[in-house]
Amino acid sequence: MTVEPVVAPTSIRRWPRFTAYGLAGLALLVPTSTASAGWYFANQVLDARPREYPLEVRGFDGELVTLNRTEDTLCDVPYALLWPTGHARLGSVVRADRTGVVRRVEEITRGTLQAGARAALSSAVFDGDPLTSRGLNFDEVTVPGELGPLPAWLVPGTSSAWVIAVHGRGGSRAEALRALPTLAELGLPTLVITYRNDEGAPSSADRRYHLGATEWRDVAAAVSYARSQGASDVILFGWSMGGAATMMTLRQAPEAAFVRAVVLDCPALDWSATLRLNGRRRNLPAPLTWAALRLVEQRIGTTLTDLNQVRHVGSLRVPTLVFLDQDDVLVDPAPTRLFARLRPDLVRLVETAGGGHTRSWNVDPARYEAELASFLRAVAPG
Repeated sequence: MTVEPVVAPTSIRRWPRFTAYGLAGLALLVPTSTASAGWYFANQVLDARPREYPLEVRGFDGELVTLNRTEDTLCDVPYALLWPTGHARLGSVVRADRTGVVRRVEEITRGTLQAGARAALSSAVFDGDPLTSRGLNFDEVTVPGELGPLPAWLVPGTSSAWVIAVHGRGGSRAEALRALPTLAELGLPTLVITYRNDEGAPSSADRRYHLGATEWRDVAAAVSYARSQGASDVILFGWSMGGAATMMTLRQAPEAAFVRAVVLDCPALDWSATLRLNGRRRNLPAPLTWAALRLVEQRIGTTLTDLNQVRHVGSLRVPTLVFLDQDDVLVDPAPTRLFARLRPDLVRLVETAGGGHTRSWNVDPARYEAELASFLRAVAPG
């Protein structure tokens, strides 16, 4: 399998601002709604914004909740259900019809769930902090970042190697709560970080995500913090865009010298392939998708080619465990498979099916935790 080729040059110098904007002017030739979708698409990729609640709670009887029918609500894996004032853990799908899906509610951990609420699903099943959600003692610490103080959780351990957990785009530290018990059982101190534009962390000047192109500096700051607190070296653990930031840290940061191993979960290794995938799912004409990608490059100040980690897989020097769900429709799985195939000496790929983006744990927690523990025992000091 090969990565879908780039459909147009990605050099910012070769395609100046007026060209990208001018091509987007093809909107004159297509329906207004389609053109607007192209601009909306580019903004959605980069803008750091509050959580949206696209679902409607159509009913709740104390045990079962009815949600509108979507690909996600039909996906029969554990989820968190979030609404503006609350959180619940969802279990299995009970039934579905043409418009709605009924799911079991395992626990309401915060707030009151009632019909009419706007809600969202999250693969980060657990709510709260390591103690309240997983029974793990931790400290609230602050990592000195390039833009200012970055709040973090530190779960203590006995190993000299620390894990640094890096959540995905628009996510939060809660993403790591699924893996923390496994890490704690192995005695690995774990620093669960925030980075620029997170809630409670400093904002970048443009208040935009840079797809790992600048976020890696906050990961590097976390490595420096861990070293200052006695870590001999670190294991980087990145979900989605956190995986992109992790790989950029390996490529760009002097602190990469202290990285012992890497764990990636549905990592965004090739943004061009991923954004084209999302463009197709939104039925954007190829020229408008191309223009949106050029606009993304202008806004983040680098090319998507430079953020293509598959192109740099030859420089990988540390053991790497990669989780991938083959039904991921948000981050293109093909580049990750190619990444693993090109470096079988260092990369172990673990695939699941039927979950979607960053849901390999949700599909099979026992397998995920066993694979993670086996890998970490092999690479971390006792």
